[in-house]
This record gives sequence, C-alpha cells and structure tokens, in this order.
Amino acid sequence: MTFQEALKRYRLHMLAVIPLLAGIYYLIVPDMVMDWYKDENYSHGFLVPLIAGYFFWQRWPELKTRLVKPDGLGLVVLVLGLLQLLLGWLASEYFTMRSSLLVLLAGMVLYWFGREILKGMALPLGFLIFMVPIPYIIYDMAAFPLKLFVTKVSVAFLQLSGVVVMREGNILAFPNITLEVADACSGIRSLLSLLALAVAYAFFLQTSNLRRWIIIASAVPIAIATNALRVIVTGFLAQWWGAKAAEGFFHEFAGLMVFALAMALLVAVGALVKGKGGGSVGSVESVGSGEAGKRESGVSASTLDRLTASTDARISASRFAVPAVLLVVAILFMHLHTDRAVPANKPFSEFPRQVAGWTMTDQYEFSANVLNVLKASDYVSRQYKGADGSTVNLYVGYHSGGKDSGGIHSPKHCLPGSGWYEVSTRRDTLSVPGGSLNIVRAVYQKDSNKELFLYWFQMMDKSISDEYSLKLTEIQHSILHQRRDQSFIRISVPFEGDEARATATAEAFIRDFDMVLREFLPK
Repeated sequence: MTFQEALKRYRLHMLAVIPLLAGIYYLIVPDMVMDWYKDENYSHGFLVPLIAGYFFWQRWPELKTRLVKPDGLGLVVLVLGLLQLLLGWLASEYFTMRSSLLVLLAGMVLYWFGREILKGMALPLGFLIFMVPIPYIIYDMAAFPLKLFVTKVSVAFLQLSGVVVMREGNILAFPNITLEVADACSGIRSLLSLLALAVAYAFFLQTSNLRRWIIIASAVPIAIATNALRVIVTGFLAQWWGAKAAEGFFHEFAGLMVFALAMALLVAVGALVKGKGGGSVGSVESVGSGEAGKRESGVSASTLDRLTASTDARISASRFAVPAVLLVVAILFMHLHTDRAVPANKPFSEFPRQVAGWTMTDQYEFSANVLNVLKASDYVSRQYKGADGSTVNLYVGYHSGGKDSGGIHSPKHCLPGSGWYEVSTRRDTLSVPGGSLNIVRAVYQKDSNKELFLYWFQMMDKSISDEYSLKLTEIQHSILHQRRDQSFIRISVPFEGDEARATATAEAFIRDFDMVLREFLPK
C-alpha cells in the first residue's frame, strides 16, 4: 500500500487523533503563537508552518508513491515524546513542552507509515523546530558574548576611523552621548530569523547537501557582520548629529535595512556556492517504491497490493488505537494531576525591619505590570544598612506553586535584560547557622556601576544554585509531593573596587538573616 492509499483509507482514524492532540496542546500552542506576536525575536514563527507546508507539498509527488511499512520503533519515539511533554509540563518548561509536539508527530509517522515515509517528511517536520522559541537561558548565553564581540569590533573600527569613543562592556561612550549595544544589535535577533530563512533558501536551491550546509552556516557570520555594521553606522551618526540620529525612527529603520542587507548577502552566498549541478529541490531517491518497485520484486502488482492490504487490515486497529490510548492517558494525567498551592509561613509584610545590626532604610514596591510578569505569590524587596554603614539590597520572591503563581525568572535573563552584563559568576557553598547553602556568586556591571550578587533558589529544605537542577527538583517535588512552591533569594551589594569587602558584607548579611528566612519559607 502506498502512502497516498494509506492516507485515504485511514483518514478517519487519523482525524480522530487530532482532537486528542488539541486536548493536550490547546494551551501550549496558542501561548507559543502569542510569543510570535509579542516577541520580535520570534516573529518569523508565523512563516515557519507555511514554509514547512510548502516543503511537504513539493515532496508530495514522490512521497505519495512510497510503500507504507509500519515500524514499531515509532511507538518508542511516541512514548519518549509524551514523557518529554509531561516532564516539561511538570517543570513549566515551555521549550520542552512545545518541541514535544514535533517528537510526537515524528513518532506517529514512523509508527503508522514507516521509515521511508519519515525520511521523506524529515525536512517539513524538522523545519518546524524554528517556530519554537528557545529558552531564554540559552538565548542569553548566546546574546551576551555576541554583544561584547560586536561592541569590541565596532569600537575598534570607529577608533581607527578617528571617532572618539570608549567602551565599557557593551556600553559605548561618545563625547556627547552614551549608547548601549542591546540584544537587537548583537546579531542574535536577526540570527534566529536568518537561520530559519537560510534553511528554507538552501533547500529551495538545486544543489548538493554540502553546499546547502555552507549556505546555512553562512547565516552566523552574516548576522554578526551586518549588526556590527549597524553599530558602526550608528556610532558615526551619533558622533556627527548627536543622540537623535541614534534613536527613534532611524534606529528602527536601520534594523530593517540591516536585515535586508543580511538577506541580500545570504542570496549572494547561495548564488556563489550552489553550482550548476544538483538534483531537484529536496529530491529523495525512492528505492523499490511505486509500480517499478513492485515489478522488480517478482510479484505482480495486484498480488502485492492484496498482501499489503491484508497485512494493513490486521494491524490498522492497534496501530491507531495505541497512540490514541497513550494520548488519552497523557490528557488525563495533565488534567487530573494538580499541585497544591502552599502559602508562605508568614506574609512577607511581616518581614522584620531590623535584624541583628541591620536596619531597613528603604522598601521597594513593584508596579502592577512588573508583578504581572513576575507572578510571585508574595515578595519583599528592601534595602538594609549595617552598623558599619554598608548597604545591602534584599529580594525574596516566593512562588506558591498555585495556578496564579508563575515560575522564577532567572537573574541570567533578568539582569542582562535590564542592561547589566556579567563580569564573573561561579557556584559555591556558604556555611550558615541553619547548615549550608548552595549559592551563586556573580558580579554584574551597568555603565560604571558594579554590584555583587549572591543568590540561590529554595525548594522546601533544599537550596539550589543552577536553573537546570531547579527544574529537575520541581519535577521531583510535583510527582512525589504534589507541590512546586519555590523561592528566589537574592542579596546584592554595590561596590567600586573592593570586591572582597562586598563579599564579606553579603555573607555576613546572609548569616544574620538565615534563621529569619527559614521562619517565612515553608519546608
């Protein structure tokens, strides 16, 4: 039986699976589409399904004649996809949940139709990964070094050209203006879109796979180079015409022009490397498929069709019933498994204003917009002054794990997003009266201001110093205790040159407040 015949014969079976997929992803996919709409980094997501659909349509004349040979390995892939979905759901990890849809689709294709069909659909299915926003932890890991690199290259070129400019991190200081090289100018934003378009463009061309990979790889230096050019041009204009030339309409227009230039360079690379040879776009050899394959087998076409149809008739019910049952189980688990909201031991409004030699000097209240993003169940944000005059900022955000409580926003995303860049960071342990804490020691800088941050995540009686362990602990607690309450504790000390003194101040503050924090945070 060919792929086309299978789709026609079992169309009702496959249509029955669609409501089950909708029952699982009815919140996950629309939320992803909203990210495309709100986040300029992923606005290309609207085009990805259309391009993937074109790839499938382009392969259809060859794909429809391939023989269907169901593969039991597809069931393993399907189960792994469901586990990925459920683990991501337990940990509120959006990339894991969203990308699980692609694994499920690949598993179903393999289980129902076999490896040859999956090979033919590899490009359309694989291309869909570009519609899934990457985790911001990974995004910032790439954006930060790119910002520094683009800044260094741009400053070096401007200085060689006679422009008076100084660099401090990702900050450009001109005599009349100070500019920040933000994420949009780092190349990471255009790189995400350019990579997706580079893959599409490479497979549109009639060329070899090696040359396609060259085209795709070229998207990285093109994105970096064009954004460096954007910073350089902005620097020249800021030097000659002042701040207005680097803001407003010109800044947005420059972004559009840079991306247009990047696309033109990508097309130029394709024209250089595609060569004269190569098969048709996305062509894949099909050995032993269609009528020719039937004749080569030594069995008449009609006999082979009857044998294939007979085999399909015996296995079709289980082939479509098993995935349906697994999807129903996943739906029931996601709708019946609930994590209970655990309130803090005390409301943070009762957090003491004076502890040991520390006295509160200021208290910060967040706006409704910030709270809507933060989604903390309760929080305290204060400044304390020690007996020696040292100043320490404390933030404790408690998330109860209930429906209205969101996950913790990592400093690795929030601090760079507000203009701070990382100078150094390391994980460590700190002895406190209640035992020991796993903490992160980090120094960040913004303009000429440096600040030491000591922070950690707390879940029940466990202190955690990295985001990945936090997610694993969240899954564990959700399964074993049906609770995902967690806290984020951050202590920051501004300093000029004496980092050791700032470290000693922060550590002393944590030791003095350790037992107080334990009174408020549930075990």
